[in-house]
Amino acid sequence: MINRKTILILNILFLVNGKQLFAQSNFKDVLISKTVVFYNDTAQLKFVDNKNLFSEGWDTLPQPKFWQNVICLSPDSCIINTAETRQSLCSITNEEWRCQEESEKQGYRDYLKKSCGLSDETAINVTTGKKEFYEYKKVIPLISIASDVFIQNNVDPWYAQTILLIESPGKSAQKSSVGAYGPFQLMKSVAKKYGLHVNKHVDERTDLRKAAAAASKLLGKSFIPQVKDILNAKNISYNETDLWFRLLVMHAYHAGPGNVKCVIDEINPNEGGIPLFRQIWQTECRGFKNESQNYSQIALASIILFDKIINKEKDTVFMVQGDRMLAKYKKVGLSVMDANTYLNNCLHAYENDLVEGSVPFDYFFKKIGAVQKEFAYLEYKSSTKEMKKTASRMPMSEEQFIKLGDQLLRKKKVEEAIRVFKLNVEQNPNSPLAYDSLGRAYKILGKNDLALKYSTKSAALKGSSGAGE
Repeated sequence: MINRKTILILNILFLVNGKQLFAQSNFKDVLISKTVVFYNDTAQLKFVDNKNLFSEGWDTLPQPKFWQNVICLSPDSCIINTAETRQSLCSITNEEWRCQEESEKQGYRDYLKKSCGLSDETAINVTTGKKEFYEYKKVIPLISIASDVFIQNNVDPWYAQTILLIESPGKSAQKSSVGAYGPFQLMKSVAKKYGLHVNKHVDERTDLRKAAAAASKLLGKSFIPQVKDILNAKNISYNETDLWFRLLVMHAYHAGPGNVKCVIDEINPNEGGIPLFRQIWQTECRGFKNESQNYSQIALASIILFDKIINKEKDTVFMVQGDRMLAKYKKVGLSVMDANTYLNNCLHAYENDLVEGSVPFDYFFKKIGAVQKEFAYLEYKSSTKEMKKTASRMPMSEEQFIKLGDQLLRKKKVEEAIRVFKLNVEQNPNSPLAYDSLGRAYKILGKNDLALKYSTKSAALKGSSGAGE
């Protein structure tokens, strides 16, 4: 026979489980499903819907616009901009900026202020491109898994997706300067507190599910309640799904709730939303400084750019843009010149796919062969001597080989870079630059005998070229 105490316990369990199911159901409502096409597979994956970012006008703010440009800019270039409003004044190469004396740099800043109608007191920043850090495509297979873990712990999956996009996208084995590690960049002490094993033999911060569980508990049990307390103390109304509330929690994740409280106390606002964040981006307090101000700006920029990736083709996400373009290629209906241009664009897309890690090298090489066949067809079709020369050669030029190989080197994909440079040597056996590039790659790999071999060959070709002149 069930007594009153048992009935009370069952009712409590029913209520708790009911609340959990309700919360999980609500969180699932923020997810959208997409068919993701990989180079060797297709999967149905879930992502967080961020329509409110656009409907509320966050995408129109100059700060997220600026960081989108930075994220899409090569790391060998930089944007000179105003520190306060993030107005872009001009873009130059890092080499152009570095080679100047300090007096020349200051003179250039003064020139930009004058030419752009800025006051003499305007602070000018020089921000390097971040294209090779933010590898959003590598995050795509992780989001559904992490979101499920967050939902199981009754924490908004928006945080799972956003943290994966900005903390260490595609680099889960990379440790920060302060010791944060894994896809959620957890500190060792935090990871241990929430049940992860971290010692000299194992580090579960790199385990996606376990790291997601620890991050969701950190947010759900600590940071979200503390941000609510900060806002409640100021009598500021909020909804936990408001974008500005979520961004404030992200600041707590990055800078700590104490520094967030310091900033809010300094501003002493009476409302949230965009007006509050305009002030946050201009306010420093204790440990909340420039890097912390940038954090939510980068989060917004990342969400916008990621939204473009997953919504480019409506309900389908194509991980390999080269395949998508080549599938749309039509041999008929295009002039030879237009077809040549289109195929070159396919080639560039496959190069990007390789650098981004969307395809392995063997698949890339196979697809370059497919593009080459299409160029061969153009040669057959072409009636002009000049076009025949263009269509018959290897689709990648020597300059393209070297550029692609250097991009792979910057991504620390040395083995793949060597394979690209070897192809370049095969296609351009009399080029000093081809051998020099291969020698550089072998030196990075630590194979000094091969590095010497190819650098010597490069020098010999340069010498013979000079003798011929």
